[in-house]
Amino acid sequence: MNICINTSSISHLASGENIGFEQALVKCLEKGVKNLELDESNSGGRERVLQLFNEVRNNGGSIAVLNLKLNLLGGDVKSNEKYLNDVKNWIKFCGENGCRVLRLSATPVSGEKYSEKDFKLLYRNLLNILSSAEKNNVEISISTDKEAYSNMDRLAAMIEDIGSETIGLTLDLESLSKLNEKMLEKLVPLVNHVTVSEACLENGEKNFVEKVFKTLKTNAYGGYVSLQLNKSCTLEEFCSYLDKIRRMISP
Repeated sequence: MNICINTSSISHLASGENIGFEQALVKCLEKGVKNLELDESNSGGRERVLQLFNEVRNNGGSIAVLNLKLNLLGGDVKSNEKYLNDVKNWIKFCGENGCRVLRLSATPVSGEKYSEKDFKLLYRNLLNILSSAEKNNVEISISTDKEAYSNMDRLAAMIEDIGSETIGLTLDLESLSKLNEKMLEKLVPLVNHVTVSEACLENGEKNFVEKVFKTLKTNAYGGYVSLQLNKSCTLEEFCSYLDKIRRMISP
């Protein structure tokens, strides 16, 4: 497993240390974390994203995961050519810039619980971008909201049916409390990205998180584990979170 630092976490570090983003980035890299996950809310902002890719590269790191706020339930890639091309262009962008994982959301536009119509749309959209992802050597990681964890059997069955290592699931440790151990073991082989927050690393959740990482190691998960902080922190606190994750994922 490889630790990955989310760019929002770097911003929180910059805030806690009262320094600029680039200075905070350098401090992260100095702590041995070379892989970053880039949050990008503007699905049309390729120029800005490329600038950040270059900035990270110039400082000795690389962006391994792009978390793009582009919803796979926001349009039908089969009937909407513009939507399909937008998704494919981002996949190509990642491939050209050495980004191995493209994290795309899959949340109902209505904001309600997942319906069978949503699952069918997601399945169809994934099939239509699969060849592009495989061609560009980019893994698609499906990032859902907490509501999906009440129907993970359905999502797992979909990924298994597609049957490609290119399509996987983002495992959000903050949402896992809704899953039983049996379901967790079923999902882990389908996971290609993991996120963990500071709340997950506190004593109250630590044993559970250790258990999850043990299951991941048993299944030989070799992907990225992104630290995603939700509040400002000092460098000392930041290093403490890193150390906790390193201990949990060590062989």
